[in-house]
Amino acid sequence: MPSTPHITGLAHITDADGRLLMLKGSDNSWRLPGGPALREESARNAMAYYVRRDLHIRVEPRFVLGMEPIHESRSTAYLFACEPLHPDDIARIKLPPVRTDITAFAFVDYPGITEGVSAHEHRLITEAARALRGPGPEGVPATGPRS
Repeated sequence: MPSTPHITGLAHITDADGRLLMLKGSDNSWRLPGGPALREESARNAMAYYVRRDLHIRVEPRFVLGMEPIHESRSTAYLFACEPLHPDDIARIKLPPVRTDITAFAFVDYPGITEGVSAHEHRLITEAARALRGPGPEGVPATGPRS
């Protein structure tokens, strides 16, 4: 019997300045908040669970910003747009205890971040930035930073 494809829910969470929340792993890699769904669980619910578990904050996913197949693991990652965090929300973020691989978090400018980010997450971040900027003049995608 073929194995069941897996889904992952990831969060696109920004601060008031539009910088993206990324988590640093013990291997110095950077990743988006979120994680894999359990069998029969939606990517949306998985994303909300992992953000609550790993950062001790609640976010409400608004809509899907993108999806990216991850061929090597036969899974699909879904990126959900969330409301920007206010300074009070950011102050409530607590990293998980030592038993996890998350060592830090940071709000970063994007999509320029590439070092230490997986290829599929980088593609998701880049496409999200493009989608949130909207088309430039005459329907051409904007290429400059958001203003």
